[in-house]
Amino acid sequence: MKSADKKTKKQITGNNPDCFVFVIGAMKSGTTSLFEILSQHPQICPSKIKEPDYFTQERDGNSREKYLSLWDWQDRVHAIALEASVAYTKAPLIRGVPERIYRSDLGRYRFIYMLRNPLTRIESQLRHGLFAGWGKSLDEGISEDAIYFSSYAMQLDKYLKYFPIDDIMLVTLEEFKHNPDIILSRICQFLEIDKDFAFRNVNITRNSGGFFNAPASVSRITQSDFGQFISSNILPAKVKNILRNAITYLNIGNNKTSGLGRWQLTAEEREYILNRLADDLRRLEFDYGIDIRKCWQIQSDTLAKI
Repeated sequence: MKSADKKTKKQITGNNPDCFVFVIGAMKSGTTSLFEILSQHPQICPSKIKEPDYFTQERDGNSREKYLSLWDWQDRVHAIALEASVAYTKAPLIRGVPERIYRSDLGRYRFIYMLRNPLTRIESQLRHGLFAGWGKSLDEGISEDAIYFSSYAMQLDKYLKYFPIDDIMLVTLEEFKHNPDIILSRICQFLEIDKDFAFRNVNITRNSGGFFNAPASVSRITQSDFGQFISSNILPAKVKNILRNAITYLNIGNNKTSGLGRWQLTAEEREYILNRLADDLRRLEFDYGIDIRKCWQIQSDTLAKI
């Protein structure tokens, strides 16, 4: 039964959110930038931690209260509770997320799914994994997870088993970079909040991968719980800036990306990936309305030949 057929009502009274928007991915597709920019809106209450990953596993009642405590919610001020866990579109590695969200009965849910050219997204994931220590060089092959996380139509299908398409907004990173003000206005309309709010610093890229040039000691900081703490909304902006500037200073003069392994795709590997994703990309275009030619310069006739 889809949420459109289900009467949703507030289950918890008091200063707890009852209308949530989840930026559900995709990994390495601009979710950090979108989260930080949307957090400026006075009607949006951002989670103190960008990626709480709450719905990646079954939770008990105590966890529920802890999860809700991530928001400094004010009933008369806020309309939307925001979080951005990219693990919510990592099926089949992480299963059952849409169902858990549906069964949680915390209130109303809306979703923003950030998409990116699958080839550049995969390269970014590989580079990130090599730097963080959990990834493997392309010389060892292309991981199945990299393919799955770029199977956007497949990930969307899982949400549509529980939620109507009208509650899911698709945004490409490429379009967001090209027209951030227009996209942000559309997002606000989707969320039914003030679409004329003037967001600041919309062209600044967050978490772009510049830290990949850091030495090993700095990489451990950026990938640790402390790194997550720095990027959270717990710290005041001035303190976060000081810490980020300190890490940036440590990066200067270092180039540690090379030597970790190969992350850039060859022409043969790009063709292999498009082959694996061909059906999914066609469905993304025809079922979900993403213009893969305009956004990613992927031609439908090219897919037909693969």
